[in-house]
Amino acid sequence: MKPAVSVVALSTARPCSWWLWANVLSLDAPVVALVWQAAFAHVLAVELDWMQRGLLAVCVWLAYCGDRLLDARRLPTGPVDSARHAFARDHPRPLAAAWCVGLALAAALALQMSAREMLTGAGLLAAVGVYFLLHHWQTTRERAGRWKEPMAGLGFAVGALFFVMLKLEITLPFVLAAVAWVGLCAMNCMVIAGRDRECDAAMAQPSMARRWAGMERALPWMALGWVGLVLGAAALDARWLPLALALAASALALLELARRPELFSAEAQRVWADAVLLTPLFVFL
Repeated sequence: MKPAVSVVALSTARPCSWWLWANVLSLDAPVVALVWQAAFAHVLAVELDWMQRGLLAVCVWLAYCGDRLLDARRLPTGPVDSARHAFARDHPRPLAAAWCVGLALAAALALQMSAREMLTGAGLLAAVGVYFLLHHWQTTRERAGRWKEPMAGLGFAVGALFFVMLKLEITLPFVLAAVAWVGLCAMNCMVIAGRDRECDAAMAQPSMARRWAGMERALPWMALGWVGLVLGAAALDARWLPLALALAASALALLELARRPELFSAEAQRVWADAVLLTPLFVFL
């Protein structure tokens, strides 16, 4: 999931549309993470408690909100063509206060984890720290930005599966499905980045889309690869078939969004790009 870039002209005289608030407040990404965590847990019959679900949601929100606050420091005064960026720039103190509360909550939840979970979680936290350093340190952000979308997708996907992976024996079907999930997350980020090339350029935000002009032409092949992997998992273990259908539906929806950008405004497409990742809700209900 790409942290940021809903294109919408905002000013002090024009409030944000109601349907953008979940995106502006970085609440959509935690929901997507929880849905896919539950989907993988359901397939594998893994029991997750409220602490593990809550810690995932809080940590995803902290990552997205923190990334936005850091990006907002570079924004000029006046209207900005990104709702989330503009909100973070115009309300840094309330967001920073909420971020500190979230950090305290995450720490309290983390103290309930086992020693193994804490040790493994520290490794994941270090990886997230490296991502933030690469993408917000002036010396490295331009070079790292070339791979921003795959890196963000990888971090998001692994975080969503963190507690699930700790409770099972790794098998080939799981590896195939997990790689397909990582690819779907990266594809989500790339679809958004492709639509937001001009917005990213205006805000001096590096991205793979700005470096790779023909990126959209590669998306169908990527989608085919991810769907092939998860169908391979279903062929080896029939339990994965519902998740394979959900992932295939999400991949096809993302392709349609990339192929027909005229269907929605830029800000609506950003919301839909995340919404189409909620397909497990329909498959597993």
